[in-house]
Amino acid sequence: MTSTSYTSADLLESILVDNWTSDNVPNVQKAWERRSVGFIDDRRDQIILTPKAENIKYFGLYGNDHWHDVTIDLDIRTYQNDERHADIVSEVIRIIKSKIRGGTDYTDLRVIASYTRNQYMRNMFNHIITISMRISESS
Repeated sequence: MTSTSYTSADLLESILVDNWTSDNVPNVQKAWERRSVGFIDDRRDQIILTPKAENIKYFGLYGNDHWHDVTIDLDIRTYQNDERHADIVSEVIRIIKSKIRGGTDYTDLRVIASYTRNQYMRNMFNHIITISMRISESS
């Protein structure tokens, strides 16, 4: 049995980038890859992936099979205007809904929470989408 938090974040990153149909793909990064000092590029939209929790359940004979339910926060940050921000959030939700059923990589992907944090920011639009990615793993 292994943790699937990091592989889930990698998989979610590739799902978002590969299925983006809007004009400009935002900078999609995992939280532990962000190493910036100083000013950020305010012309580039960002989606920051942060695995929050992983619930592992055992099933099958002798506990050899595992069911992983990974919760990941998508921190969406834009800097242009509220229309562009709404487009980015809508595109992310569209991609997740279109990929609700996985193939061999994951079982399902679903939105479990969504809220805005615009009221706390100045010159930045911020939205958090919490998703659940469930993966079945056999030993």
